[in-house]
Amino acid sequence: GDVCMAMAYDNPIPAFDSYNTINLRLWKATPAKEFDLGEFSEGDYMKAVSERQRAENITNVLYPADHTMQGKELRLRQQYFFVCATLQDIVRRFKKREGWDWSEFSSKNAIQLNDTH
Repeated sequence: GDVCMAMAYDNPIPAFDSYNTINLRLWKATPAKEFDLGEFSEGDYMKAVSERQRAENITNVLYPADHTMQGKELRLRQQYFFVCATLQDIVRRFKKREGWDWSEFSSKNAIQLNDTH
């Protein structure tokens, strides 16, 4: 399968009538390998950047038309990407906290998945 990485973009969201903010974390898919010099040197310029384009397609447009198999596949890839990136981030943050035991994981984290469009 394809290998890509999730790059986080944090956006502070100010609360109404308050000095508090919350963090909205958005994700961008980036390729594991930006550019294939071998393919480029062989003259296949499009294939040299195809991995990058395939990764970026995941987060370029949300909710693509899914009346074709390609659209259905892209939606599935998007759902997997966003859930996987978010869960890995939650686990990474939990592991960084000193003194927290795995038995506390469910009481320290809440996960809500929405599929609205």
